[in-house]
Amino acid sequence: MKVILSILLLISPAAFVAAQESSQSTRPVVNDDIVQMSRAGVLPAVIIEKIKTTQCKFDTAPAALVALKEAGVADEVLMEMVRNPSGAPPPAPEPATKPTPQQLIASSPEPKATFDNELPEYGDISEVRRMRRVFVIADDIDSQNLLINSLRSYDGLDVVGSPDRAEIFIAFGQGSSATGMELRGLFAGTLDYRTKAQFIVFYRSETGRKRIVWRETEDIQTTSGFTLSRPNEVNVIRHFVNALKKIRGE
Repeated sequence: MKVILSILLLISPAAFVAAQESSQSTRPVVNDDIVQMSRAGVLPAVIIEKIKTTQCKFDTAPAALVALKEAGVADEVLMEMVRNPSGAPPPAPEPATKPTPQQLIASSPEPKATFDNELPEYGDISEVRRMRRVFVIADDIDSQNLLINSLRSYDGLDVVGSPDRAEIFIAFGQGSSATGMELRGLFAGTLDYRTKAQFIVFYRSETGRKRIVWRETEDIQTTSGFTLSRPNEVNVIRHFVNALKKIRGE
């Protein structure tokens, strides 16, 4: 028991001194510390460096500066105290754990699609001369069947049933608007419509955009339900196939 008490008596003063030194090292430097260092003969350059590298809490009111001057603090030290009353900024706390690359990827915002990425590109039919698999898109099933049957008559293209398998896309669409009206009697009348049919051939470029390589537009006149001219899906397919054959040297 006496041995244990002796060890405790030896350890306690050392622990007290260490705790005191730790508290002194963590507390900010104040006016009294500057006075003590100056009276001890510490060079002004050393005191200034201490101010720059340590957290401080100086009173720089006129009365306090007068007291410091009377206590023998050098003018350059007083200037540094006025210029930098808080000393060095407190160190930033280190993160507990560094994020993993997977966490960085998950926390980063996803790139948003811009308007430019939605715009189509334009190319030439020669860009699809080595492509074969075609997927057909149309407003109605009749037009789609006409287009598919016309394409199947050409051995140089293969019609596929899924867009995932396609290299080339053929799109056919129509839109109409009333252009005029003539009344007959009390209720009867004629209403004219003009329909614009558009045939587009495109593929997906390396950027993911739709790259249009062939276009053809046709106007169709309709009066009171009677079509004066019809959108000829067979004709537009024939025009495209002939141009493709020419590029392929067939």
